[in-house]
Amino acid sequence: MLLLGRRLAGAAFVLFAALLPAGVLAGAREDAPLKPWKGGPAPRLELEALDGRKFDLAAMRGRVVVVNFWATWCEPCLAEMPSLERLREKMRGRPFEVLAVNYGESEERAGGYVARQKLTLPVLLDPEKRTAAAWKVGGLPMTFLVDARGQVRQWAFGERDWSAAPSVKVIEGLLGEAKRAGS
Repeated sequence: MLLLGRRLAGAAFVLFAALLPAGVLAGAREDAPLKPWKGGPAPRLELEALDGRKFDLAAMRGRVVVVNFWATWCEPCLAEMPSLERLREKMRGRPFEVLAVNYGESEERAGGYVARQKLTLPVLLDPEKRTAAAWKVGGLPMTFLVDARGQVRQWAFGERDWSAAPSVKVIEGLLGEAKRAGS
């Protein structure tokens, strides 16, 4: 009976492993998939950054904007932050911006992390999580791609390499749409 139980457990593991995406058991990380946004127009986003500047997403029409919700206690958030910084650098001089919205933490905590990592991207504070609630953020990191017309087009839940070719291709497509539309 014990031998039968072990064989069944082994067979169940093999079946489970076969159903997992390639590389998961080996520890390879796959990027969180980009999904089409079905939540209507972009929710309101008016927040102050760590450096005191005020950001209003509605005033950023004409630019493609990546809106990333993150926190210092979120390991995947911290792992993807350098890729957001690289993406912003790749797109320098183009109608593009990355807004990193800190989820519910103090200025001191978020600012300490930003200073230690020497991040240059705008870090906005959402201490009461009101903006996150309006965007229906249900986990971290959660990232939204906003086109030049101010419409959320795609979103991702989970860690993603934003500076890798698949992400850059999607953003280039949004920038191309904006150029063709004369934004």
